[in-house]
Amino acid sequence: MKEIWSVHKMKVLVSISVLTLISVLGWSSLNESKSDSSMQQISFIEEVQGEEVGGNSSEEIEELEEVEVAAQEVLIDIKGHVMQPGVYRMKIGDRIIDAVEKAGGFMEGADSDKVNLAALLADEMVIIVPKEGEVIDEVVQQPVTNENDLTGNSGGLVNINTASVDELTSLTGIGPSKAKAIVDYRNENGLFKKEEDIMQVTGIGQKSFEKLRNEITVAN
Repeated sequence: MKEIWSVHKMKVLVSISVLTLISVLGWSSLNESKSDSSMQQISFIEEVQGEEVGGNSSEEIEELEEVEVAAQEVLIDIKGHVMQPGVYRMKIGDRIIDAVEKAGGFMEGADSDKVNLAALLADEMVIIVPKEGEVIDEVVQQPVTNENDLTGNSGGLVNINTASVDELTSLTGIGPSKAKAIVDYRNENGLFKKEEDIMQVTGIGQKSFEKLRNEITVAN
């Protein structure tokens, strides 16, 4: 009887040991599976984030830069035969036609032919809209420029080979980031040989170039 109980006891102990071993192995396998799954998820997230960061085209960068520039403003003073003369905040890249619209449009009898509605606005610009038959020496008065501000300019144009960051930001559509990119490109690759070469700068595409092509030069 004792021998039978001893054999039975041994079987029970062996069964318990086997079950314990199976449980331990199962738990370890489960943890490894969870760990592998977590690592795969992390790898996938990093891969997606990398694609998002590296996937920006030059056009997307240009659009982001334009949003930055659009946030900048200029103050202009419009007088004469408009419905609501006064000082207005306008966006960089706006033109005189935009200022006229902001001022409520032309009054009856205004001589709109004397005003270049396509001209770009500049900070501190004064626009005087005459009435028909009225003679005005300057319909558009540009801001007074200090001689020190002419550094890097040639004939009123900004020389992109010598202009500073501050001077480059005076160009249409060029904010601080693009101006710095121009200077950095110039320092790393040498002087621009022609105006079109500015499109080699990251963030400046054909659209940006068309806006500023009449404002820049590479002449010494």
